[in-house]
Amino acid sequence: MIKSPLLMTSFLTLSTSLLLAGNCLAEDEYDVKAYGPKSAIVWNTPIKATFDHKTHTMDAGVECSSCHDEIFSMQRGTAVNTKKFTMKAMAEGQFCGTCHDGDTAFATDTNCMACHGVAEEPLIWEAPTKASFSHTKHVEEIELECASCHSGVFAMKKGAATANNDFTMAAFKEGKYCGACHNGDDAFDSSTQCQSCHYPPTEKIVFNQPVKSVVFDHNIHVGKAELSCESCHKDVFTMKKGTIEGEELSFSDDPAEKRKYLEALHNKFCGTCHDSSQAFGYLTRCTVCHIGVKGFDKMNEGTSGSKEHGKTGH
Repeated sequence: MIKSPLLMTSFLTLSTSLLLAGNCLAEDEYDVKAYGPKSAIVWNTPIKATFDHKTHTMDAGVECSSCHDEIFSMQRGTAVNTKKFTMKAMAEGQFCGTCHDGDTAFATDTNCMACHGVAEEPLIWEAPTKASFSHTKHVEEIELECASCHSGVFAMKKGAATANNDFTMAAFKEGKYCGACHNGDDAFDSSTQCQSCHYPPTEKIVFNQPVKSVVFDHNIHVGKAELSCESCHKDVFTMKKGTIEGEELSFSDDPAEKRKYLEALHNKFCGTCHDSSQAFGYLTRCTVCHIGVKGFDKMNEGTSGSKEHGKTGH
């Protein structure tokens, strides 16, 4: 143990000097003039990609003159500004494709993460319904190759899937898009585990047919009660907006007929759970769901303007 303050100071000074000297030696090992910039070049267009001079020059032994100025101009941004800096051009032997042809070096349509990495932010679709996709989960956790989906299942172009107008659950069921793997064998079936991709609606749904001003809150059922989406969809409620409004209405003035109609309606839909066993019975706590015209007006700041409460026949 060093007890003398003077010796302690001398020791710390010497340690700091050695550390700085070591760092300087480490920096001197990399010759920028011989090997190019030490920091990686990052392109954000047409898609995010990185290039490391050190990997090519110092590690692989490629001369700077091998690429500059014949393949890449020695001026920053020149390649992107040509508007030809694309994967298609590289496949034709231009830019990176001059060497990355599958013979001299790995082909540009393989080993994608060497340049592109994995998108950290999830991909969000808003149409036909809001859904998300995590590259990280599929590539890093499940260890899929980029080529597993691109470009056979999904084109390597943003918005390409939704532009086809068949990016639907029905298409998944036929083995297209996500359904190529999510078929119940290779991965969970696309008609199950909905919340893996989809977001439950945050706004309350108000039905005005076949009974006026009935409110439903997904948050209570999915969030608080922790029900899965498939608890109600597909067997009780089809996953299509406006389905309930298409139910046949009853206009009978006979109280017995009205009751029979309402019982059948409840048993077909909400009553499958709200049977006083799994959840409170539909004949009790009516105002939890049936908010009436006043409740509807309150939710919508008095915008219903409806005085036709009796015309739904309930």
